[in-house]
Order: sequence, then structure tokens, then C-alpha cells
Amino acid sequence: MDGAKRLVVITGASSGIGEATAEAFARRGMHLVLAARNAAALQAVARHCRALGVDVLVVPTDVTDASKVAELASAAAAFGRIDVWVSNAGVGAVGKFQETPIEAHQQIISTNLVGHINEAHAAVPIFLKQGHGIFVNMISLGGFAAAPYASAYSASKFGLKGFSEALRAELSDRPTFTSATSTLRSSIRPASATEEITPARSFRPLLPSMTHVRSRMRSCVSASVPWPPQPSARRPIW
Repeated sequence: MDGAKRLVVITGASSGIGEATAEAFARRGMHLVLAARNAAALQAVARHCRALGVDVLVVPTDVTDASKVAELASAAAAFGRIDVWVSNAGVGAVGKFQETPIEAHQQIISTNLVGHINEAHAAVPIFLKQGHGIFVNMISLGGFAAAPYASAYSASKFGLKGFSEALRAELSDRPTFTSATSTLRSSIRPASATEEITPARSFRPLLPSMTHVRSRMRSCVSASVPWPPQPSARRPIW
């Protein structure tokens, strides 16, 4: 990869918001490392992004497995730098709490909360070592307003919001943070840096428009969630 260009890691990149985000970064000329469980879908996204003129590495990853996330981080860092990490993996289930299999509730918490913690645990040390980086947690409105019939999803997103705020405070001596209803964006730079990356200015224009995201999401939305989950199964996108 061309070292002069920025490198972006995106999890949950096989469809929906992740796919749209990958395309948005590719159009900006940024190299990509794409991760998700569905390898075939990832390859399809990668082909589209490569056609836009950027290099793309595909790393099939289950974010609930900390060791696999660590391998993903190592593979990305091998290119010399990671500029942006978009922690986007997520699943959901709709139904009455007591009628939804407990395994489904557990999978939602594992993916939507523990998965993001695994990613931050792998990415933050790299950012601190290299002296810069932007970490994005995809929280969604579910972290601000509880959704009936999606209790585990609401719990996971409220938990992710709390985790993000705690991590922001813990690293307050280094990064500059801004937040929005859907993401937490953090820029990590050494205190002596003369050129500061301000997330609100440098990163926000790179996010896909909601119109673009919705167009990518339509084919992914389903009225039900198969159980047990399959990598190729369509899931509701929140």
C-alpha cells in the first residue's frame, strides 16, 4: 500500500452502514482493511472499492473473539499505520423479551458491546504508540432512546455509549473528542504535535450521507432474525 495514503479499518463492512462507509472512504482515496464474518460478502464489497482505485485487504473476523480482533489489528498495523478505525459490527433481534431465545440476547450483547470493547482494546494501543488515530464507535439512536421489543439491543447500545464516554474520559490527557447521536469520534495526537486532527472538521465529511446509507441498508433489512445466526443471514439493521 502507498504509505502516503491513509488506512481505514472497518468492521461490520459486509453490508449496510459498513459497506456504505467503505465506499465513502474509497471515494476519498483511502486504503481499506475490511472485516466481518461473511467472507464472500466482504470480497464483493472489496471488489467494488478496488474499482474506485484503492487497495483493500479483507480479513474475515468475528469481533466477539478477542484473539481474532487482535489478529485483525496486527494485519492492519503491518502496513505501517492505522489512521481510522470504524467499529461498526452489530446485530439485532425484534420480539417480546421472554419469547426471544436467550442465546439471541447473548449474541446481541456479545457483538454490540463486547465486540466494540475488543476492537478498542486492540486499536487504542496502536494509536497511542504511533501518536495519532481516530476511533469511531457506531452507537446509533438505540443508545439514547430505549426500543421496546428490542431490549437486548437497547441494553447493548446504552452500554456502548457508557463505555465510549468512560474511555473518552480515561484518555482525556491525549485525545480531542467530539460526539454525535450515532458515533463517538476520537483523535489521538501527542501533546506536542503542531498539527492537530480535529474530528469534527477532518472526519465528519468522510462519513457517508444518510441517503447513501439508507440505499445500502434496504437490501439488508428483514422482519425476523434466524437462529442460530448464520454469517450469510440477513439481520435487521438499526
